Order: sequence, then structure tokens, then C-alpha cells
Amino acid sequence: MDSPKRTLVINDKLVGIEAALGKAALIEHYTGCEVEVAEVIWDFIEDEPIPDVQKANLIEAFVAADRHSLKALLKPYEDRIAWSEARVLWNKRADEEILQEINRQRIDLVIKPSGSHSLSDYLYAPLDWRLIREATCPVLISKASSWQTGGAVLAAVDIADASHTELSNEVLRAAGLMAQLLNADLHVACVYSDLGQSVSALQVAMDYEGIKQDMRATREQRLSDALARLGLENVQMHVLEGKPAQVIAALEQELTPTLTVMGTAARKGLGKLLLGNTAEDALSRLRGDVLTVRIV
Repeated sequence: MDSPKRTLVINDKLVGIEAALGKAALIEHYTGCEVEVAEVIWDFIEDEPIPDVQKANLIEAFVAADRHSLKALLKPYEDRIAWSEARVLWNKRADEEILQEINRQRIDLVIKPSGSHSLSDYLYAPLDWRLIREATCPVLISKASSWQTGGAVLAAVDIADASHTELSNEVLRAAGLMAQLLNADLHVACVYSDLGQSVSALQVAMDYEGIKQDMRATREQRLSDALARLGLENVQMHVLEGKPAQVIAALEQELTPTLTVMGTAARKGLGKLLLGNTAEDALSRLRGDVLTVRIV
């Protein structure tokens, strides 16, 4: 992740838009990025059997009213953000319109206040899930209050799987950038499965401790090498055993980082309907902000 040139803040009229705008202002202060604030609206007037000209005028009136409200939200930030824009988009499907806007405006970072999540969300993917699965740029789910400088940034990577190397590097770059912007300590976690899930019962009986030490040492060395290649220094490493989402959530509770950075993979077909992505599982467990990145 490079320093963003254009950041999109999504206003879906949930609690937390002010905190999200404050984070955008802080990022703009250190990077000089442009800030766009957008929301998607729609009304059943579009389906009414009335003349097209009259319908277009009514839609424009809806858009103008919401644009006025959106600009009022931005007003307190006029002296803090060098360049900002308020955009109201018209679409029955907010998720589709936001994904298109990301591509149209070449957005480098999305900030979205967190929605509420329940078991049904795993079947009816809300905007949060669509963004972290499909957005072509990093997505910051803003769950907590305003940011303070200092503190910690936590990155979670799978350093052992060679197929995840590129994604792990991108997570580490993003976490390093955010730690630099926030003047925060950088912590990196690598979680491996419980030993019983990885080896046979016979192996466990023969050399349980030795196998555990080898698994840990391998990950520590690979993580250390990756950090060195990326030029990340003074990083606190955490190589832990357990289920990734649970372990990361417990570590976050211990460290109370400003945000946690994770990688996520796109989901296709029936995979969109099923829980299983670590980032999605962790998102509902973590108390603080989550920044997700993926390889496009």
C-alpha cells in the first residue's frame, strides 16, 4: 500500500461518520490526498409511471437535498482538508454503485463506518463484506472513536503459506505506512493452527514439543526475513498457536491497537454465501478499526 492519493469516505447514515471524517482528515494531513465523501440514495419514484422529465426533476431534487446535507457534514473540516468533494449517487444497489465509484474515481483508500453484523449477514452480504471482498483498494472499517497518535498498529499475516507471500507483503506495507502516519508501534502476528490439526497422533506422541518449536521457529525466521526485505524495523513479532480469528481478537484485546491490518481474498460463486474468510470472521470479533487489503 502506497500513500493514498484519493480517499473515499462512505456516508451510509450510520453512527460514526464524524469519526470516519476525522480519520480521513488525519490521513490527508500526512499524505496530501484528496478526500471524497459519497453516499448512495434511491427512491421508488423511479418506478412511478410519470413523464421522464418530471421524474428526472424529482430525482435531481432528492440528490440536491442530500448533497446539501453532505456538504454540511464536511463544513467543519474545510480548514483541515485541502481538497474535498461531496457526491450523492443514485442507485437502488448501494454496494454496486460504491464499487463502481471506486473504479471511476481511482480511489486508493475507502473509509466506511462499521455497520451492525449478525448471523444473517453471512448469507446477505452487507456493504462491509462486499467492500472487503471486492474493492480494488484497501478498505478501512471504522469501528472505534477518533484516532490518537502513538499507541500501536497490529498486522496479521500468514507467513508460512508461500501462496500468500504477495498478500502478506502488502499487509505489512500497509501496516508500516499506518504505523508511520500514527507514530505508533508496529506489531505483527502470525498464527498457526493447533498442533493436533497439523500432525498425526503418533507424531504428537513422539515429539510434541519439538514439532511445536519447529513450527514456531520457521514462522519467526520467515517473518523476520520478510520484515527485513521490506525495510520495517523495530517491529514486535507475535507467533502464536490457535485459530487465527480467535487468537488475533485476543491479541487485539491485549494490545488495544489503533487499528488491525489484515489481508482478504475475493469470494466468488457460492463462496460469497459462506463464512470462512479469516478477515471476515475477525471483523466481527475485533473491537477496533480494521484495515483490509487484497491483491487485485
